[in-house]
Amino acid sequence: MIKVRVQASKIRLGDRLMGDSGEAAQVVLQVSSRGGEVRLSHGSTETRLMGDPVVWVLRNEPRLVEEELPHTIWRPSGPRRTQPWEGAD
Repeated sequence: MIKVRVQASKIRLGDRLMGDSGEAAQVVLQVSSRGGEVRLSHGSTETRLMGDPVVWVLRNEPRLVEEELPHTIWRPSGPRRTQPWEGAD
């Protein structure tokens, strides 16, 4: 988990809100915005934020693929075949 500072409207499902004293709070289950207000549902409670303030959340670190991927099987290495409906040159 990494600590990230994001706009309230950019909070994603699964993020953990940071409490006032810096501890991790509950997992965000739903984010909605309406009329200049952002609502964050987490557990049996809901947090309402006016405007779109910047908040601290804990977020899972993105996974990076560092291995060499094989060549695609969808791109043939030879010359392109002419299809019957295209006609022949």
